[in-house]
Amino acid sequence: MIALYIIALFSLIIGIGGVFTLIEKFPLKLLYYHYHFRKPILWSILIGSLTWQIVSTKGNIPLTSIPPLVLIGLATLITYKAHQSNWFKAVYFPRMTTEIATLPIPDESEIAIINYQGITKAYPLNYVIHHHIVNDQFKDKTISLTYCAMCRSIIPFDVTDIGPLFVASFKNANMIVADKKTGTFFQQATFNSVVGKLHPHSLSMISFQILPWKVVKNMTPIPSVAEVKKSDFRAFNLPIPGLWKKVSTSELTPGLSNKNTTYPSKTHIIGLYDYGVLYLKSEIPLNSFLVNKELHFSLIKIGSTVSGYKNELNNQVLDFHFNEQGHIEDLKTGTIWDLTGKHIKGEIIYDLIKINLSDEYWFSWKKFHPNSKLIKTTRH
Repeated sequence: MIALYIIALFSLIIGIGGVFTLIEKFPLKLLYYHYHFRKPILWSILIGSLTWQIVSTKGNIPLTSIPPLVLIGLATLITYKAHQSNWFKAVYFPRMTTEIATLPIPDESEIAIINYQGITKAYPLNYVIHHHIVNDQFKDKTISLTYCAMCRSIIPFDVTDIGPLFVASFKNANMIVADKKTGTFFQQATFNSVVGKLHPHSLSMISFQILPWKVVKNMTPIPSVAEVKKSDFRAFNLPIPGLWKKVSTSELTPGLSNKNTTYPSKTHIIGLYDYGVLYLKSEIPLNSFLVNKELHFSLIKIGSTVSGYKNELNNQVLDFHFNEQGHIEDLKTGTIWDLTGKHIKGEIIYDLIKINLSDEYWFSWKKFHPNSKLIKTTRH
C-alpha cells in the first residue's frame, strides 16, 4: 500500500510539472522531456497500477487502494489541463473577413498588420493574447504570429519550413514555442532553438506593424481581419484567479529574478531589432516624427502604437511629416504614403521600408538584448 501511495505522489509531481517553468533554475531540458513524455508515462502508471491491483487481488481491489488509484487518475487528468499548451491554445488558420462592420472591435484596439506575399491580414491583439499564437497561411507561406503576454513581445515568424507553432513552455519570463512536427523548443524572444530535433535552428522574423483599429478600418483596400467575437475582447487572465492582476501591476516577473533595474520592469520601450537601440515609449512624440539622422530611421506614435520607417528610399533622404489627412508626407517632394508605408501619390513611386521594432517591457528587452543602447530624448 505504501508503494502505491509513493507511485501516486510521483504521478502528481509529473502531473503538475508545468508549474516548474516558474522555477528559474529548473533545467529547460527537463521541461522539454516533461512535455513530450508526461502523458505516456502517466497513462502507463495508471494502467500498470490498475492491472497490478486487479491481478494481485484477483479482482477484489481493497477499498484502501482506491484513494491512491484515484490520485493517479487525477494526476493523468491534471497533466492535460495544467500545462501552457492547454492554457494558451494556439489558433490554426482562423476565419478571416472583410465585412468589418460586423466586428466588435473598439477604435483604440491595437491591431497587428502583416503584409506578406502580397496579402494583408489583420489580427486584434486583444484576441491574439488569449491564444499567444495564431498560425495562418499567406499563399504558400505559413506564418505564426506569437505574443508573449508576460513580456509583451509580439513577433511573427515565417515557419513554412517547419510548420505551425504552439506554446510549449515558459523560461526567463518569456514563452517557449515549439513546432508541431518535431516539438523542438524555441525561445520566442531570441528566435533561437534551445533543445529538440531541429536544434540548433533559428526562426525567421517577418516585417509587421501595429496600428489602432480606427486607422486599420479606413485602409484602402480593407485587409482581411480575423473574425473575432465580443468574447475575444474579455480581459486577459491566468488560470490562477487574481495572479495576472498581481503580476501586471507589480515588479513581479515570474521565472526571472536577475534583471536590469534601471527602470521599472513594466516600463514600455520600443526596441529596434536591426539597430541595437531602444527608446522609452513615453518619449516618442504623438502624431509627429522622431528622427534618428545617424541611423536613418523615423518613429511615430499613433494612438498607443508606434511605427518606424527608414528615412532613405531610392537614394533619396526623406523629410517625413504627418499631414492633416493622417498620411505620411515627404516635405521635399510632396510624396504621400499611408501609415502602412504604401505609396498613395507623388514622384517617389516606391513604398516605404518599415523597420522591425518591438513595443515590449524594459525587463524583457534588456534580458534578451543586453547590449542594446538606450537613446534618450527630451521630446515628449
